[in-house]
Order: sequence, then C-alpha cells, then structure tokens
Amino acid sequence: MLAAMKGIPTTFWGKLERDDAGAVTGWHPLLAHCADVAACAEAILEHTLIRRRLAALGGREDLEAADVARLSALAALHDIGKFNLGFQRKGDAEPRDTAGHVSEVLFLFGSEYPEEERLLTALPTEEILSWAPDGAACQLLTASIGHHGRPVAWGHASGLSSIDSTLWKAQRGLDPLAGIASLTACTRVWFPLAFSEGRDPLPATPAFQHGFAGLVMLADWLGSDRHAELFPFADDLGDRMPFARGRARRAVEQMGLATHGARSALGAERPGFDRVSPHPPRDAQAKTMILPDDTCGSLTVLESETGSGKTEAALVRFVRLFHAGLVDGMTFALPTRTAATQLHRRVVDAMKLAFPSDATRPVVVLAVPGYLQFDDVTGRRLPGFEVLWNDDKHAATRHRGWAAEQPKRFLAGCVVVGTIDQVLLSSLRVGHAHLRATSLLRHLLVVDEVHASDAYMNRILEEVLAFHLDAGGHAFLMSATLGASVRRDQSSAGIGRPRPPCNRQEPGDGRQPEHAPIRAGARHRRGSEGHQGADGRSDGRLRELASGLSFSGLRSRSAVRH
Repeated sequence: MLAAMKGIPTTFWGKLERDDAGAVTGWHPLLAHCADVAACAEAILEHTLIRRRLAALGGREDLEAADVARLSALAALHDIGKFNLGFQRKGDAEPRDTAGHVSEVLFLFGSEYPEEERLLTALPTEEILSWAPDGAACQLLTASIGHHGRPVAWGHASGLSSIDSTLWKAQRGLDPLAGIASLTACTRVWFPLAFSEGRDPLPATPAFQHGFAGLVMLADWLGSDRHAELFPFADDLGDRMPFARGRARRAVEQMGLATHGARSALGAERPGFDRVSPHPPRDAQAKTMILPDDTCGSLTVLESETGSGKTEAALVRFVRLFHAGLVDGMTFALPTRTAATQLHRRVVDAMKLAFPSDATRPVVVLAVPGYLQFDDVTGRRLPGFEVLWNDDKHAATRHRGWAAEQPKRFLAGCVVVGTIDQVLLSSLRVGHAHLRATSLLRHLLVVDEVHASDAYMNRILEEVLAFHLDAGGHAFLMSATLGASVRRDQSSAGIGRPRPPCNRQEPGDGRQPEHAPIRAGARHRRGSEGHQGADGRSDGRLRELASGLSFSGLRSRSAVRH
C-alpha cells in the first residue's frame, strides 16, 4: 500500500483525510486527483460502449482517438475551481473564510474581474475553442466543471452575484492561477493528441454535452475511490498519470463497466435459450430470439399475457445483444419495490446459468433504495459512506458491489434490477440525472408492466427512451395489457429525429423493416428507421427536445417544464 501524504497540505490538494475529531491527517495532491479522474474518463471511453453512445448523440458512428484525448483533457480540468484559496483553506488546522469550487470559477468567465484574463491565459483557451464549433467546447468545459450533479453556467448565471477576488490572488506561497497553468501543462503531456492540429472538431449537439456531463460524473466517482487497490492518496508530487491509467483500467474492469471478460465467456456461438432457462422456449420467447441484432439500436414492445414468459424473453434478448457487443449490461425496471426484489432472485439465477464461472459472471445489482445487495451478497452501511459486505473482504471481487452502494450509482452496474423511478430520474431536473442517463446508455433497458404507469410517468419514460434511442441504445418494453395510445407513444419515442450514419447489415433501401411477430400489435423498431403513427403522419412530438438543451440551464428534457 502506498503511503499517503500526511499532515496539513503543503501545496494544492484535491482530497483530504480527517480523523474522528475532524483534524486533517492526510491529503491527495490536486494534480494527482485530476489525473485519476482524467484516466478514468479515458478508460471508460476506451473500454465501454459509452464511447459509441456519445458518438451517436453527436451524429457520429464513433469517436476518434483525438476525440477521446480531448474529452479526457476536459475531464482533467474538472476541478480547476479547487485552486481557489477559499477552498484550499479547508485544509487548514483552523479553517476560516472557506469557499466552494464550482460557481467560484465559473463566475469569472465572462466577468469584468481582472482575474478572468489570467484564468483564460492559464487554461489552454485557444485550443479548447478550436475543438468544437459555435462555442460548444466551452459548454463541454462547463459540463466538466459542473460535475457535482447539477451543471451550472458562467458569470452571474453561475448562482453568485459576486465573488471575493482575493480567492484567486497569490497568498501564503500559493498562486491559484499559476496552479491552473501547471495543470494545463500536465494535460498537454498526458494527452498530446488532444492538442494536435488538423483534427475534426468534437460534436456540438446539446445531447452530446449532456452525455459528456454524465461521463465526467461517472469518472469522478471512480477516480475518487480511495481504496488501496484503486486510487489511494499519492505518496509524492511526481507525475501521477502512469499510475492512474493502470488503476483506471482496473477500476472499469472490477466495477463491471468493462465487460469483455463476461462477453468472451459466452463463447463464439450465438447464445440459445438454454442460457437463461432450462425449459424450452415458449412462443413469445422463440419469436424474441429471431429479432435482429440491430447495430443502430432498437425498441421492442412485447405484449403478452401474464405467465407467458416475458421475463425470460427479455433475458434472452439481453444475452444475445450482450454477446454481439451491442450492450454492456441490462437494467430491468419494475413498478414496485416488491416486484423488483422478487425478480432480482430470478435474474441472479439466470445469470448463473448464462455465466457459470464466478470470475466472469456479471454482478446483478438490486437497485431499490434502502437495500444494499448485489447477487446473494448483502451489505451494511458504515460511517464515512463506507459499506461492509458480507463476503470475503479480501476477495478479488470486493469492488463488484460498487454500484449498489449509492442509489445515484445504481445504473452504473452491469446487470441492474430495480424500480422504475431509478430510470425516470435520469430525465428529471434532479442531481446526478446525467450520471444516471449516461450510465444507462450502455444497457438494454427493460421496462416491465408498462401498463402500470400513469400518464405522467409514461411521459417521462418517453423522454428516457428518446435519449436512449438517439444514442443507439436498445430498449425492451413489456406488458400484459398495454393500451393502444401508450404503445404508440412509447414505440415512437424519438422517431423522426436526425440520427447518425450507421453500418447496417441490411440493404440500405430506406424501407421500414417488418415488425417481428412477437404477437399481433407488438413491434420491434430499429433505431435509425423512420416511423409513421396510426394517422399516417410522422410522430414528431419529441423532435425538438435535443435542440432545446443547454448548460446555461439544467437539463431540459424533463417532462415537467420549469
């Protein structure tokens, strides 16, 4: 185990360790923390489907290596606000006149304070502006800085009417803006490709900005894990990045974000129904298995009577999409806590059948607030946001329950079974909505008992599906008695909106594919195809959603307009 830096900080710090009395006993250099988070963002983009999902939100088929480098560099700048001296005073033996670190820096942008010019000089401003058109790169930087759950805006819109400019003036041997300049210099070394010329610009769509905001939130959660096996406090002020990159790759693997091991365990042949059930497939299940593996995303609506095996139909759909590399996991959303806890047991058993080896089996998170459980393992909450799991604390899989430890992280799990509210929160103006939404993009979203939702919940679900499908995601809706209007609204979510180019295995003749005959009235839609409503007109109710998003306000794809 590395020895943390002890006592009161001697330079800019990013994380503190305190004893029971509140005294500072250790600290983590701010440059080191920025390296940890940037390395996690890079690892997520390189080893998960979030990369392709973000690309689709930006109208691309994929992101290039330079795009990944630029997004990772922006993630490295997420905590530049911590260089202000008010924040740094929190590490004093007797803190006073302290400050936060988000609004305090965003207020400077566009202000008349002389410190703004020094800030723009300390940052790689000219390069960042060239990374995306129409000021979109500035919105991406804002998204990175506003990574604490609620993105904010520049200047007076940041939530402050004024700031104490001495927060950014050199004192006590610390110069905040020189500290930011040192981070900029490190970022150039860590991600040289980001600063190379002749590269295509990053996508400029608001939806891409929202997806990136969720990426930075996820990376910050990962990079802030202080466990000795992941990101312990640094023991010196040297370059942290080589260490951080190795630990970031370990983190995305151990916490179930990277799934190549589980995918390889399924073998070369396409999985059959015996991977999720020992019984032969019923009619609805067999018809689910003939659905194509759509590389641009899909929405399937399965309406079938109770007891017909809809759950196993969804499970086999997941296993086949997972095997094809089209999803990295599954979220099973149910209307009640009781239904979720009961189904969790069934899904755990199905995953044991599909993935016999404990070493490669995806973890099944119970996403019900108040519970601490993944697979058969339960936990007990300890002081300091720690969780004690009832398995071997020294086992190599001890981090597999990471997503189950906080409700806002539930959807970062690999296989998630929980209540529908955990999904709907990804499209409401609440804290960490972006974290939930971006984490969900890599999943097959299964919504059971859609008929149990009221009009309000169904309207929010439309927004969730629109964002999910725009990113090339896959969804599977199930009901015993789905009303015609709900079926039409949910199955047309997001249709008619521009979509990225996609490599398709089918002939590109522009025809609407036939609906898979799961049952009369049910449908399977490919993500990039057009669709007409029952009246013969294109359903464009959701077309305008993406164009109205901006980080000058909070996320505006909520069903409730504020």
